[in-house]
Amino acid sequence: MKIDDYIKKIIEETGLHKNEIEDLVKKKKEELKGLISEEGALFIIAKELGVDIKDQDSDYLEDIEINISDITSNMRNIILVGRIKEILRIHTFDKKDGSTGKVGSFLLSDSSGDIRVVIWDDKTEILEDDHFKIDELVKLVNGYAKEGKYGIEVHIGNLGKIILSPNDINHKKYPKIKPIGIVPINDINLTQRLISLQGKVIEKGRINEFEKKDGTAGKVSSIFLKDSTSNIKVTIWDDKIDQLNNIETGNFIKITNLNPKKNKFDPNQIELSSSFSTEITKEQKDLDIKEEIIKKINTLQEMNNIVSFRGIISAIDNLRRINLRSGEEVTLLSIVVSDDTDGIRITFWKENAEKYSKMLQMGQGIVLNNVLLKYSEFSKRKEITFIKNSELEFKDLNIKNLIELDTNRTGDRNSSYTGNYTNIKDIDSSGIFEIKGVIVKELNNITIYEACSKCGRKTNNCTCEEIGESENRMILNLIIDDGTGTIRCVFVAKNAETLINENTKTISEKINNTEYNSFLEEISKRLVGNNLIIKGKAKYSDYSNAYEISVYNFKELNVNEELERLINEIDV
Repeated sequence: MKIDDYIKKIIEETGLHKNEIEDLVKKKKEELKGLISEEGALFIIAKELGVDIKDQDSDYLEDIEINISDITSNMRNIILVGRIKEILRIHTFDKKDGSTGKVGSFLLSDSSGDIRVVIWDDKTEILEDDHFKIDELVKLVNGYAKEGKYGIEVHIGNLGKIILSPNDINHKKYPKIKPIGIVPINDINLTQRLISLQGKVIEKGRINEFEKKDGTAGKVSSIFLKDSTSNIKVTIWDDKIDQLNNIETGNFIKITNLNPKKNKFDPNQIELSSSFSTEITKEQKDLDIKEEIIKKINTLQEMNNIVSFRGIISAIDNLRRINLRSGEEVTLLSIVVSDDTDGIRITFWKENAEKYSKMLQMGQGIVLNNVLLKYSEFSKRKEITFIKNSELEFKDLNIKNLIELDTNRTGDRNSSYTGNYTNIKDIDSSGIFEIKGVIVKELNNITIYEACSKCGRKTNNCTCEEIGESENRMILNLIIDDGTGTIRCVFVAKNAETLINENTKTISEKINNTEYNSFLEEISKRLVGNNLIIKGKAKYSDYSNAYEISVYNFKELNVNEELERLINEIDV
């Protein structure tokens, strides 16, 4: 059937105009990247429109046999030839009609790349065929492409076919699968479908059990692996976890057939995940790695996983005890280490928290080796966890103009919170604290003072070489109760204005007004009973003979946000 015959047949059975059909042909050729003739495009369009074509054995379909690298999302009627590179397991699931469905997949490879092929229901039986094995040649007919979890996939639906060991293919055109070589961690990217690597185990996580959507039990664990180029997180699932039984921190291992994926919090970070054919073996060798000390703390926000750096302790939180999701009660210590570019929070757990709470002091210079850098969904920043293989050493450092993370963060009011709350009754020293409590006392007064516009201090206490313009600032004193005790919290300037939703100029005008007391009562009604999360610096007040908190940041307690923080609490 020639071009005119196809067009005539399509017009008769669909009512489309010739120019509409020509537009469809143009789009189809663009979709298939020019790899099909006009006759072939018309043949496919006719089939898609349900037009009855007698010569079903037309050779036009051969026009769209393409390379894996040519496949783009939403391509249809694909003919693809390649060799089996990996065979994945078959999964069962419940369909909406109550019947049981099946889905399976395998990795197909040609000289241009690899792609995952997904098959459904009865077609999954081919995966269990004795002849369906690694390196065997396969031809896919009438597949369609779509975006999947790991990139573009080819799906074989009801109208598609999988031909094992096809006779009409030149086998020499498709090279045999080569054993997967070791990839340096620094060279790993998302275009690679299966990755093998070797390196030293820097950290081994605990095994977590969970319930899958189908009700079966699942297991997951992770390790951090380091080679001479970089380090990376590897997640191990289900039955592959048994292979970790004899693997310990410090071992040199080889892991084959891993899948790369994006980190869910940081799209620029790649992680690896075990596949159906992953194998983990211990190697009888060691890896001598020279640790590079990161020179500037601000560059840590652009880095991943295991790092080493130095700085000066600029804040120390009180030692705390918290309950993990497992119910275990553990000790926690948080500090901030700074240099002249940035600060970063470091968390010590369990024995390390107890140990370093007695050793660390404000202003000490330290070097942290092999610490784990992780993104905190709560603070929206990278933070550091001290792990089993980490080391801390004291070092004399002279760094001027330290960036105090807690006091100099601007912009997002949530950016500097850690969620490591201290009981008010335990605040018995100076330092940076986060508390969570309720406003329990009415507002008796609002103080307005004249301040230097440069440093914010009262004009009679200004230390600037050249004093700035005088401006009015507001101070509020509130009592916060968390159930363990109460503490006075001092809100100044912008924090005070934000809390009562009034500007300083308006308050200055109201102070001398006869309705001032009524105004205070109105504000008190809005404030008393409100739950707040407050972060600030505690200092002893000679006036009240107790510790008070100078508020750096505050926000209203959000129950959903607190639940999310607890869910994302670091597992130890």
